[in-house]
Amino acid sequence: MNEPSARPRRIAAIAAAVVFGAALAGCASSETPAATDPSTSPLFNEAAAALLPEGTTKIVVASGPGYPPILDLAEDGVTLSGSQPEEVRLIGEVLGIEIVFEDVKFDALFPALESKKVDMAAAALGVSAERLESVDFVSDFQGGTTLLVEGGNPLDLSLESLCGHSVGVLKGSTEDTITLPIWNADCTDAGDPAIEISTFPTAADAVLALTSKRVEATVSALPPAVYQAQESDGALEALDINFDPSPWGLAFPKGSELTPAIQAALAHLMESGDYLANLEQFGVEVGAIDEAVIYTDPAQIDH
Repeated sequence: MNEPSARPRRIAAIAAAVVFGAALAGCASSETPAATDPSTSPLFNEAAAALLPEGTTKIVVASGPGYPPILDLAEDGVTLSGSQPEEVRLIGEVLGIEIVFEDVKFDALFPALESKKVDMAAAALGVSAERLESVDFVSDFQGGTTLLVEGGNPLDLSLESLCGHSVGVLKGSTEDTITLPIWNADCTDAGDPAIEISTFPTAADAVLALTSKRVEATVSALPPAVYQAQESDGALEALDINFDPSPWGLAFPKGSELTPAIQAALAHLMESGDYLANLEQFGVEVGAIDEAVIYTDPAQIDH
């Protein structure tokens, strides 16, 4: 992955209309900058836009930084960036609509969707059967799980040797709710000590626990773990493992009428090459998929 100072930032024309980070900056403005008409973008696709519910002029997206390089802040320290927010801006260009990001913390994402306070969530979310009970998804990425450990892996940790060791994980993530419970059951069923699991409100907090030696490893999706290792100047190491790759996606309130248009927009971006180019500029092209799929039924997921 590229260093943050050198990483290109493809901010779409529509980004001028997106006001994000007022809470982060502590100085909200009552005026929204004038926006370029999104339908003038060369990416605008009339067929995809025709799938939008009648009268749709903007999409309110729950998101937030803290999971680089997928969810991050631009160099100004205020504007939401990262591979997924930039992808959402591209989707806005394809559909000719305004994208408005709302800073929503991870544990409030699903309540915000279920109450329809937001139209969509872009938060590096794995698609799971449990989540499909309350929300729908359009897949946009494929992620697997790895371990982030101290540089050089002095404890020689692996997925097979975590029993009795302390690990940190993002609270509510698929690693927390699905992966680690399975691994922990494998330990206890074999008569080995349980994994000592600590959950944290942000991925950054989990990494801080590792660097301060409060945990011996963090369990993380592969792309962010690789990024954290590269940013650590050798202090951290991401194991060369991609356990159980599975779909990630943009999440929607159950039964949302937006999903066909979002799926069509992603298909257009895949065909134009902009989808892959966006992932490449953030160094996460390993997670590229060939087809955006609408997920509405838990039976669509194998586990």
